Amino acid sequence: MQRRLASLLSISVAVAVAASAACAPCFAWGDDGHKIVATIGTAMLTEDAQKALRDLLGDETVADAAVWADKMRSDPQYDWIAPLHYINVPRNATSLDMARDGNGGVQVVSSIIKYRDILKDTSKSKDERRLALRLLIHFVGDLHQPFHVSYKEDLGGNKLSVQSFGKKSNMHKVWDSELIRRRLNDTKGGWATMSADLRQSITPEQLKKWTASADPAVWANEAFSITRLLYRDAPDARTGVDDAYFQRWQPTLNECLKVGGVRLGTLLNDALAPGSAKAAKPAKDVKAAKDAKSSKPAKDAKDSAPATPQAAPKQSGAPE
Repeated sequence: MQRRLASLLSISVAVAVAASAACAPCFAWGDDGHKIVATIGTAMLTEDAQKALRDLLGDETVADAAVWADKMRSDPQYDWIAPLHYINVPRNATSLDMARDGNGGVQVVSSIIKYRDILKDTSKSKDERRLALRLLIHFVGDLHQPFHVSYKEDLGGNKLSVQSFGKKSNMHKVWDSELIRRRLNDTKGGWATMSADLRQSITPEQLKKWTASADPAVWANEAFSITRLLYRDAPDARTGVDDAYFQRWQPTLNECLKVGGVRLGTLLNDALAPGSAKAAKPAKDVKAAKDAKSSKPAKDAKDSAPATPQAAPKQSGAPE
């Protein structure tokens, strides 16, 4: 009898773990992607904005702040953050409609506006503004990962199984981390070098174009236009995601990261030091390399549209 009870208990635990994994909210960009967006953005900060940022973060690096919201997923007290990483759009929609898709403000677009306003409000406590800063850095990164403006039915591409460089994966994971990891295979110095390379490639014309709108709903619509292309131009069923797919979509991947970083920098300048001197040009900054060297797990807590390839014509719907 005891053996049977033990066996039933083991089965119950296994089922519970499996169910939990199936329902777990997903991540946007891997750690590397979030750190790249964050360091491109903070390289653009004015001197006043940089000081305000350091005052809020203290010894915490920008790289650690960028991934804080994902590191907190294992802590139940932060479960409220889970549905704020993404926004769902109906399958037959051709664009985002906040009146239809806003979900009472519980999604990434409204969250960026909310936490921008909290960060900007110096009457708020330092703890409130630090939390807002962490979430803002992360959510702007999220919004520029196309599968975070996607479809509830397949959990933002998480149910789209695919072979990726010879291993079982899904399309959300491919765009979260696997394409970046493939790029890093060719990059000495890891994510900090990739961040610096991308930053140095930003032109004045691109800077002007990408900062033409400060509305996160506009940014989300741009991301959704890429999402629709990614579904339409899905990987070949036989070859899956391979070097050919990587080469085809690498310009889009790179531009998503750059656009997210540029917009984050502009947003942070406005929130942390409105009216301060002209922002620094991102091309020459070396802050990403410094962050990479000092990056460690946080102690306390726990064009408009981007380029498309030439060949391309918790709620229950949480992306990973």
